[in-house]
Order: sequence, then structure tokens, then C-alpha cells
Amino acid sequence: MREEYGIYIKRIHDLIENHACLPPEWEHFSTAPGLNRKFAPDGAFRPFYGDTTVFPLPEDVQKALGVIQTSLYDAAGGMLSQALPVSTFHITLHDLSASESQTEISERVKYHQAQMPQKLSSIRNQGRIHLRAAGLVSMVASSVVMLFEPASAADHSIIQHIYGCMDELLPLSYPLTLHCTLAYYKPGTYAPREWNALEQFMLNHNREQINLLEFELDSAALEYQLFRSMKDYCKAL
Repeated sequence: MREEYGIYIKRIHDLIENHACLPPEWEHFSTAPGLNRKFAPDGAFRPFYGDTTVFPLPEDVQKALGVIQTSLYDAAGGMLSQALPVSTFHITLHDLSASESQTEISERVKYHQAQMPQKLSSIRNQGRIHLRAAGLVSMVASSVVMLFEPASAADHSIIQHIYGCMDELLPLSYPLTLHCTLAYYKPGTYAPREWNALEQFMLNHNREQINLLEFELDSAALEYQLFRSMKDYCKAL
């Protein structure tokens, strides 16, 4: 599903300005039911398998996001699962398959692997994409993510073209939302007093730190990766 530049920018800023996608401050916050597939009740990583296409982030960008991740855990670590390694920070281009059972998705993964060399060869020559950080939000009650926006309509056109090429392989019902996951929640339900520190951290960050992080992605850096958990990713192509 492709999106015009202005529509994308408005949608991203609406997400940030809508209380960073958190519930009203007096309500309990319940994590998404599907989070139990990826994390144990104590926040430990569960086996979770799949394949995906991602842009690994430049090391300096990973380090900058790692500083934010550390502050996030200082503020609200009690409701967060085990920390993601900073070295794995990436921007997902297009979701493919995912399951607790490796056997369940093995045929789909084989199909994706067979198609991927041709897809990547047509994608990796699209040039560089200038992005900037837009703000922190709670993503579908599963994680805290940093959202990104293309710096111009031209940058947006490149990333949408790349996304569209991958969408031909597996059409998705939702548009691309450029983001890097900084932390997953620990599965459960949290009273306002338990999650309000998270709210304050995210809202303060979004008021004070937006647009301080800008960088470029090279389309040649796009990778097809396999994963065994939310912290164990490896390059396949």
C-alpha cells in the first residue's frame, strides 16, 4: 500500500501528537495479546521465527538511539522486556513471515528466498534516502519505537518505490511506517501509576528532541534477514 508524501507526514505527526499512541493517563494500559508469542511474562525473549527485509542503521545512528534506549529503561524499565542489542537496531522495510513455529513458515521462507535475489537486484540501485527522526510512540501496544520521515518528497518517492517492489512479493494491508524499535513491553496490564513515567519520558522527548537526528540510508544496504527471536537476526542475502 503506497502513500503520498503529504499523507505520510500527516499520519506520522498525528501518531506522535495523539498522546504518542498511549491511552488516556487515567486508564490502565494493556499490552497486545500477540506480544506473548515473542516474550515470556518476565520479559525474556521467546523463540520466534521469520524473515524480513531491513535497513541496518549506521553505527552512529545506532549509538544515538542507544542513548535514548538507556534513558527509556531508566524511566520505565519495570514495564519493558529484556533490552534489544543496540547493534541490531534497524528500520524494517517490509514484513514477510513470522511464527513461533519454524516448521509452519518454512515453505513461505523458501519461496521468499527464491524470489529475493531478483527483487534485491532491482532495489539496491535506487540511491540514497535522507531521513530524520520524528518522535517516539507506542506501537500497537507492543513496543516503543522511534518514527522516521523522509526529508523530502524525492526521498519519499524512493522509499515508496522500494516498498512497492517488495509489496509485489507479499502485499500488505497497511502502509509503510518507517521506525526503529527501541524496546518491547513486558506482557501484561499496567495501572496508570506504573506507566505514567513512560508517558512523561516519551512526551518530554518529543517536545525537546525532535528533528535532532538526521541521516542517510543507502538502498544498496537493504538486507534480507532471518530471525529466531526479536534479538537474533542474521543476514541471508
